[in-house]
Amino acid sequence: MLRGLRHSKCNLAGALSDTMRRFNNKFLAAAIVGIIALAVLLFLISPFFRIQTIVISGNIRFTQEEILGGIGTEESAHLLLFNTRRARQNLKQNMYIGEVQFERLLPGRLHVSITERRLTAYVEHIPGSFLYLDDNGRVLEVRNYKAEPLPVLQGLQITGFQVGQLLEVPDVAAFNVVVQYAQLLNQHGLIDRVSHINVSDAANIRIIIGYKDFNVGGVANADEKVRTIAQILYRTPDVELIRGFMDLTVVRSQYVFEKLQ
Repeated sequence: MLRGLRHSKCNLAGALSDTMRRFNNKFLAAAIVGIIALAVLLFLISPFFRIQTIVISGNIRFTQEEILGGIGTEESAHLLLFNTRRARQNLKQNMYIGEVQFERLLPGRLHVSITERRLTAYVEHIPGSFLYLDDNGRVLEVRNYKAEPLPVLQGLQITGFQVGQLLEVPDVAAFNVVVQYAQLLNQHGLIDRVSHINVSDAANIRIIIGYKDFNVGGVANADEKVRTIAQILYRTPDVELIRGFMDLTVVRSQYVFEKLQ
């Protein structure tokens, strides 16, 4: 009987011990949850994680206010919870914005880096309607007027277009040659002086500047040909007013203008 009593006492002690252990575990778990909840609360309300400064770089066409409106945030928003994916999608709905990069810097600094697409040329796909192209041949928009003094591509055959996509052409290789010349004219600061680029013959591309007609041929030595045009215009500022033709299809040491009546 005494042995049975001892056994009952042991069972009771064991049960109490298990109860206390479970209570302690539950208390510890509750304490951990409470600490995590407090940390999250502090994380959410701490000024350290609030956007205090927004720095925007790379924008030329768009103002700071337009970029801020596009990303849909403002100072005091939470830096780490800011939805960069949605902001990037909002900004890139405008075809003139190519890339958007965000950088979060503590405390409270958001850097927005913009890469804009540059309007480079036009294609008059039907009379009075112009496709606006960037320097990769992407269609940025369609308007019934030319917004800036930039070249019109003449003689270009197109099969279709979609805003935001590369222009659809039957001869992609020939179109890439035109794109390369447009990029080079941009690099040498000539693009806004060119009135037309005639591409009806891909082997004899014509760049029209004022009253001057430059036959640059094909893609071979394209950079040297454009640099030659730049040097001619730089050395003789009024050369555009002289009606003439220059053959640049073959790279040579000297070039001669053929005066036209």
